[in-house]
Amino acid sequence: MPREIEATATSAAAPEVIFKHLCVPEAWDEWGGFWTRARRESAGQEHPNGLGAVRYIRSWREEVVAWDPPRHYGYIALAGRPERRLRADITLEPHFAGTLIRWRGEVDGFPGTGPLTSAVLRRRLDAYAHRVARHSERCEPGCPARLPGAL
Repeated sequence: MPREIEATATSAAAPEVIFKHLCVPEAWDEWGGFWTRARRESAGQEHPNGLGAVRYIRSWREEVVAWDPPRHYGYIALAGRPERRLRADITLEPHFAGTLIRWRGEVDGFPGTGPLTSAVLRRRLDAYAHRVARHSERCEPGCPARLPGAL
């Protein structure tokens, strides 16, 4: 049975800035806290980082399934994840002088692992939302999200 998890964070950065940090796989290295390098495996249909793009982050392969800059970005797990199925959708909404980040995940764990899977995913999504929020506020010039062609 699918479980839904949601994490939120706010950032002083504009939605466009945060969206770039989500859609550029190499930018995840700057804020994600991963020990391996993220990369794009294949380009999207109409934009290199857009719909249909496949990225490799940690040991996970994920496909972009929602692309509506700068409001909505979504992906599904293709391989390498501990869950049977994962879909994540991130919405970015203007909020006062910045952005409200809403990171929703829907996950199917293996039988008997539901509560544990939910707890781990909740912590992970909360960490991602807060990390991308903070990093986007102080992003340095060399960050891949700042390179031409990100959007």
